Amino acid sequence: MMKHLLKITLTAGLIALGASPALMAESPKAPGAAAQKMPKLKPLTPEAEKAAYKLFDALKMKEGIRNALEQALALQIKRQPAMAPYEDIYKEYFRKYTKWEDMKKDLAKLYAQAFSVKELNELTKFYTSDVGRKSLTVMPRLTQLSMLMAQQRIAKHADELKAAVEKRAKELEAAAAKKKK
Repeated sequence: MMKHLLKITLTAGLIALGASPALMAESPKAPGAAAQKMPKLKPLTPEAEKAAYKLFDALKMKEGIRNALEQALALQIKRQPAMAPYEDIYKEYFRKYTKWEDMKKDLAKLYAQAFSVKELNELTKFYTSDVGRKSLTVMPRLTQLSMLMAQQRIAKHADELKAAVEKRAKELEAAAAKKKK
């Protein structure tokens, strides 16, 4: 029982960080594991690295990542109270493996894959402008409210979805029974 509880709390904690249960269960040689790997990234030029770091500063990415991890863990603990006695372990684990100094160069490589140096500089210019700074403040709340709006619309019509799923389940059962004959 205790091993099962520990496995559940560990899985829930890793999910809070964004790891998929399938990824956690697969060994590196397991089928499908390759689909979960990070893509091979091009070498980072000094210009791209510098531009990415300026963007990260404008985005306050270091603080944003830390806050996102803490909020995800707090939410997961709220959803899975059995994790609460292990909260300090999860926090230390996340701090250990998500240190900004260890991550920022890899993040810069990701951004350099997606944006040219010119584009990185333009993004930095935008996010250091008044409207860019406002967007950093307002957009998370707008995203949250958008998700809430979508959830409410979906919940309002949940019976329709339930009926469609039940209908399909009956069709699949009938088809399976027909094949057995």
